[in-house]
Amino acid sequence: MRLRKALALSAAVSAALLAATAPSAGADVGNGGGARPAPALPSRAQATCGDGKSTAFPIGARIRGGPAVYRTGGEPQTWYLDLTNTTDSECTAIHPVVVLTDKARLLRPAHLRMEFDAPGGILPVSLEGTDRDEIIAVFDGGDAFPGFTVAAGGSLTVKVGLAFAPDAPTGEVVADAALVQRKGDDGDWVGESGGYRFSVEGPQDPVEAGSLAHTGPREWTYGAGAVAALATGGGLLLGARRLRGPAA
Repeated sequence: MRLRKALALSAAVSAALLAATAPSAGADVGNGGGARPAPALPSRAQATCGDGKSTAFPIGARIRGGPAVYRTGGEPQTWYLDLTNTTDSECTAIHPVVVLTDKARLLRPAHLRMEFDAPGGILPVSLEGTDRDEIIAVFDGGDAFPGFTVAAGGSLTVKVGLAFAPDAPTGEVVADAALVQRKGDDGDWVGESGGYRFSVEGPQDPVEAGSLAHTGPREWTYGAGAVAALATGGGLLLGARRLRGPAA
């Protein structure tokens, strides 16, 4: 589905994502072609990789390895985004788009910094706020990144660094990832991950040593619609704008 056209299907996409994030025993979080079948929406059938007939996302995604706690003013902490091509053809120009939602809705782009490893080195993630008080993080390297290529049936792991400013609000945050395949000034929605829940705490706040963050849609009710924000106006529109090429 083209990003601009996604607005017309916002209600359907939101309902589908909420249904997909309901608790289910043995769910394989983020496996776009496996244990959690995708609803038959146009967004799943118009990517240029794959046969165009499957109702599942062509790219499976999973967030893993992140800490349970980030300290305000601390050094960047690492987490990983695994991309898996579930098709028999190469997928190119893949840009992750992460939606960050804090429970208090106080988090702003100036409160955090995010970067990712790309073939050309470490690149910045572009951050923008929405009118729903989410933060949209687009892996575009400041428009310098052509996107990831995932080989047919192959996997790719993206290393991500995330840090919070000394004045960042504390509290719980959830990060959900959608995957966009860029097509000129537009793009198709080709994958999504389960949620990554963590908390932001002050430098002196107590924390359980060795605790790890939980991932998966069952962990956080109010995070279930975070990726749906990409299809309900501000988030998706911001993603589309950020992924547009430079003006001629």
